[in-house]
Amino acid sequence: MAILQEDGRTPYTTIAEALGVAEGTIRKRVSKLIEDGVLRIVGVVDPKMVAQSTIAIVGIHTEGEPVNNIVAKLAEIKEVRYIGVCAGTYDLIVEIVVGSNEELFDTLTHRVRQIPGIASSDTSLVMKVCKERYNWRGM
Repeated sequence: MAILQEDGRTPYTTIAEALGVAEGTIRKRVSKLIEDGVLRIVGVVDPKMVAQSTIAIVGIHTEGEPVNNIVAKLAEIKEVRYIGVCAGTYDLIVEIVVGSNEELFDTLTHRVRQIPGIASSDTSLVMKVCKERYNWRGM
């Protein structure tokens, strides 16, 4: 998995050679990990390279509506890239990626804040991403 986290397009022959096993073994293991939902191989787009350079982290307080209903409505918004249900200051943490501050304003005021059960929100604009990684647990 560590090799695929570096480059999801690495040929199975290369992985097999690095690990000293047969290519068929790698193919079966990767297929099983994908089938079991442990591994997904995806292309990761750099938002800045596709004119999506405005990133905001939104802390949301909920009230009067089941959190699952609010999460489902947030998940329908294509600009919402991440939703986390939290314990602590906020009930939800949401990441929104858009092309401009105007789009962020529109997304927040006309879509996010209109969802029933969202009592209030605090928005932080991400000025610069200093670290972003996709490998987990030292893999």
